[in-house]
Amino acid sequence: MTFQEMPVSAMPAAEVSIDRDLVRELILAQARQWAGKPLTYLATGWDNEVYRLGEDLLVRLPRRALAEKIGHKERRWLPRLSSDSGLEVGAAVFIGEPSANYPFTFSICRYVPGISAATLGRTQRDAYAPAFIDYLLALHGPAPEDAPRSEFRGCELQAVDRRTREQISQLPATYRRGAQRIWEQSLEAEAYGGPPRWLHGDPHPHNTIVTTVAGRAELSALVDFGDLCAGDPASDLGMLWMHFTEEPREQALQRYSVDRGMSMRLRARGWALRYAMLTAPLGAADPLGKIGRDTLKVLLKP
Repeated sequence: MTFQEMPVSAMPAAEVSIDRDLVRELILAQARQWAGKPLTYLATGWDNEVYRLGEDLLVRLPRRALAEKIGHKERRWLPRLSSDSGLEVGAAVFIGEPSANYPFTFSICRYVPGISAATLGRTQRDAYAPAFIDYLLALHGPAPEDAPRSEFRGCELQAVDRRTREQISQLPATYRRGAQRIWEQSLEAEAYGGPPRWLHGDPHPHNTIVTTVAGRAELSALVDFGDLCAGDPASDLGMLWMHFTEEPREQALQRYSVDRGMSMRLRARGWALRYAMLTAPLGAADPLGKIGRDTLKVLLKP
């Protein structure tokens, strides 16, 4: 079996219909202070439809019920995360309510100028590796006791063992032994024993906004904190394998005080394998699909 023969993951179907007219209607009814700003469609994600409002705002509208719960979590916790970390993390500047034509709450947030790092090649992404790890160092402060937890991010790896083994069994045959070895090593590593840390949860290249200065990529911010949770920072560190080539990745780990052979590194590599397997089946037109397949090759090269 090759990557091309793997089952393709499809974006979940929308549970509501959202178009520009609906968004304009919601703004006119609830946020008239911005009614004169241009409104343009920007993107459709797994959870939200996103519209650009003027030059400096975004409207994020849930397209399914699960995203409504995510929105509530973000609006509750992002202000606290921003206060704890000193980072700009995209907290809502306005919260919209359901209407007769739309069943969910929605958020208006600040627009982060730049492009998705997923549109860049791996070597181009290397340029922002120091800034990326510094961002995570600032983000990964101790979280409060009642911070949200996740069953598939920042948790003990044993909690996702069954699903991970199923995913390994679906890989091309030439990759299965190497993937099994990485996964077993991550499970055998000492479990995280420190205080739960704030985690982005999903800091992959498509959630990373960059600008280019003199042809060099510079980090602007991480976006989409829908998987925000508290737990083991190895979960976020696993994304380093998706972003960077070997030398900048190792330098970033050392900057985080994670050396080769350390349990944190072994767990992070296990998370990297999971992220790569989650994204590799995405379609050919999805930039994360290409990054996931490339990351598997990086992790499982002979």
